[in-house]
Amino acid sequence: MRKTIMGTLAGMLLLAGVASYASSRESSSDTRYIGAYIFEDGSLFVVGPRNATELRFKKIDGESGTLWPTEATDNFEGGDGWSRREPVTNRVQFQRNAAGQLSGVIWQRTENGEKKDIKAARLRLREEWVTFQSGQLRLRGKLILPEGEGPFPAMIPVHGSEEYSAVEQYSDPYIYAAHGIAAFVYDKRGTGGSEGKFTANFHVLSDDTVAAVQYLRKRAEIDGDKINLAGYSQGGWIAPLAALKDGNIRSVFVGYGVAVPVTGEDRWGYVYAMERKGFSAGQIAEMDRIAGILSDIFDHGKNRWSDFSKALEAARSEPWFETAKHSDSLFGMIVSRETPLWVLRPYLWWKYGRMDPPYIDRLYDPVPTLAELDTPSFWVFGGKDSSAPTQWSVEELRKLQQAGRPIQFFVYPEAEHGILRFEQKEDGEREVLGYETGYFQQQIDWFRQQSGLQ
Repeated sequence: MRKTIMGTLAGMLLLAGVASYASSRESSSDTRYIGAYIFEDGSLFVVGPRNATELRFKKIDGESGTLWPTEATDNFEGGDGWSRREPVTNRVQFQRNAAGQLSGVIWQRTENGEKKDIKAARLRLREEWVTFQSGQLRLRGKLILPEGEGPFPAMIPVHGSEEYSAVEQYSDPYIYAAHGIAAFVYDKRGTGGSEGKFTANFHVLSDDTVAAVQYLRKRAEIDGDKINLAGYSQGGWIAPLAALKDGNIRSVFVGYGVAVPVTGEDRWGYVYAMERKGFSAGQIAEMDRIAGILSDIFDHGKNRWSDFSKALEAARSEPWFETAKHSDSLFGMIVSRETPLWVLRPYLWWKYGRMDPPYIDRLYDPVPTLAELDTPSFWVFGGKDSSAPTQWSVEELRKLQQAGRPIQFFVYPEAEHGILRFEQKEDGEREVLGYETGYFQQQIDWFRQQSGLQ
């Protein structure tokens, strides 16, 4: 479903992530069609790249799908959901004006055997690609402005754990610009057109977010007192921290973020997997003990590799071992690759033992930040999130609410990570169908309300 923070860390630790990272910097996306489009009935959708050749569309009502290129120029097709090309239910032909610029689409939708052509026009939202300074680094950004005269309120998306270019890939910002909220998206350090080394250090990344805010406040088109942050997934740790550092953020929206430390998200990976298989609390506690050894090694710098080796060998005969081995956790990512510990230990020292600041602080607790933050925040979760511990986060947010913090939250009971609708397959995999109805409108209403537009 998504590359979790622990998946990123463990993958890099095991060398596989190094190759993945290098290729992600070199690959490019097809950005020719990115933007917002409006149907004749007034409903909106956005289009953005899925990868170098495929597109993804998102409608405000949550319908979303993948579009594959056909042999004809500017023509794409796809079936329902994110993974089905056939049977084809969507045929999209992008239209161009006399100057060769995109002007709209003709969308042929097939339902119950009937085909219907619908026209949509491309919104003329103003875009500007820029660079700005964060410390010693130059970061690349893109400003998307609504139609009309400013100054406009603004939102800044705060990245998840992805390593690709947000400037090239993100289409959601066009949704908000189409509703009167300027959007400023930037490539985090080490990705896309931004300088620096890729990291998951929340303090470093939140400093970059503050730098983006400071740049945006200098723009004449922007109302500097009405800048909102939107943290998605990993960004749920970063956006509130950036808001606290800046001190003048209008609001924070958090989509499928986490209100517990990274170690808590990591624990959820194997707890989720083991609970689904029916293993007991006692058996989960056995896995907790091994995870504690790994935490001593990774988070506290203790030399407990011998203890881990012994615990690992003892665990191999346990009925829950295979489930934990293939779970979305640090333990799972290390053990599933069968890398000998004598190989892993020197690599860890070479790659991460000398990093300053550290690649990630897995012990960072977001609760003290939220307890100090006066900025209103709205958190949206998926009730069936396989990647993040929704209930554990809700429990922490509820305590903060009771302490008088300006926090709201909402849970879509059936949603996966990303607030995605899915279909459970016989093999246990989840096939994405689209977003929950109301999710995008929820964000639009939040930003407009917090910015005084409604």
